[in-house]
Amino acid sequence: MKEVDNLEKGNKLKRIDSSYIIHEITHLLHLESGFLFTVKQLFIRPGKLVRSFIFEDRSKITKPIIFLIFSATLFTVIFHFFHIKYEFFSLNQKIGNIDQYLEKKALSEWVNNHIGYTSLIIGFFIALWLKVFFRKHNYNIYEITVLLCYSFGQTLLIIVVFSLLEFLLKIKLIAIIGVFTGYFYIFWSIGQFFGEKKIINYVKTILCCILGAISFRLILILLATIFYQLGIK
Repeated sequence: MKEVDNLEKGNKLKRIDSSYIIHEITHLLHLESGFLFTVKQLFIRPGKLVRSFIFEDRSKITKPIIFLIFSATLFTVIFHFFHIKYEFFSLNQKIGNIDQYLEKKALSEWVNNHIGYTSLIIGFFIALWLKVFFRKHNYNIYEITVLLCYSFGQTLLIIVVFSLLEFLLKIKLIAIIGVFTGYFYIFWSIGQFFGEKKIINYVKTILCCILGAISFRLILILLATIFYQLGIK
């Protein structure tokens, strides 16, 4: 009843307008400083920033899942607004009698229209492989998932920037360069997290990312097989 008390005291609340809504959203996401600070630090020292978040200070940067979901939302909104086409994960694959289910619009559209959730799922599989390949580091699966939320979120922002440049400059291949830059960033940020001075860490990171993507595809194939067995159209 705080509003009632304020009115009884003669204090009028400020009308809710666009400025109020924008302030509430930015405050929720800590966009005033936290989000921009997070983006900057993830470009400069991603591995060190995530280690700091896990073990030292969690107050200065945007929380991992919020960062990933916001980046994915920004990615989706901008690509939709500028009519930029991008296939996050291709499902076109021919395997016996389940072709129609692998190419089925329901699966394909869900994966490509829910970038944030898809990233979390793929990240989970990559995290499992990272846990196996980097088991001596004693990071648990949740801490590794935090790392992947930041890496994937930053990668989506990178792709957005390059795609906008291609749209504005009308120069083809810029977006493709952005995609490969994003992949490189993921390998670099994860490798740096486990120890930036060892090349083997980057090699294992690349392998884990490939195995994670393959694992995700196998799950999709399993779902397609289940659809086929159940006769779902």
